[in-house]
Amino acid sequence: MFGWTRGGSTEMQRREAGRLVHDSNDLQMETPPKKSVAARGADGCHPRLQLVTAPQDCFAVLEGALCCIGPFGSRAVRYEPLATAVVEFRRGALCTYVREHPYGLLPGLPNLYCLDGAHRLMWMADWPLTGDPCARIVDEVGGELVVESAAGLAVRLDAATGRFIAASALSAAAV
Repeated sequence: MFGWTRGGSTEMQRREAGRLVHDSNDLQMETPPKKSVAARGADGCHPRLQLVTAPQDCFAVLEGALCCIGPFGSRAVRYEPLATAVVEFRRGALCTYVREHPYGLLPGLPNLYCLDGAHRLMWMADWPLTGDPCARIVDEVGGELVVESAAGLAVRLDAATGRFIAASALSAAAV
């Protein structure tokens, strides 16, 4: 396939063939493109396949604010808390559920809310329990956000709107 050929091929034909061609007067030597060691498999012959995935966003609570960390460790996006300090967050399908520290909030203001992908407020929880703030985000199941109150009740909210669905004793399976 590769070797010596007598002239006559045009530059366009050589480019279309995808080969490296070295001109030497009338003779042309065609050589295969070189592969790097990383592109070869363990046997040195067959190419190694690699899956390429987009990097996932990395979130962290830094100094009481929710931060999206960039690829080199710098803060790409910083979301300041509504009132006190961000204590916990959980990534949803297209959003982020955020729980703030409950002490220091205005009366009636819930400490649980949801941000969209651009860190804009989507909803604040329709929290039914006055004096019993959200203590932990448990899980998102079937379009419902399950959270635990400070008194140990499992509170189910609609994950899309934050509306209250039901409250019950927290089961051992949910923990």
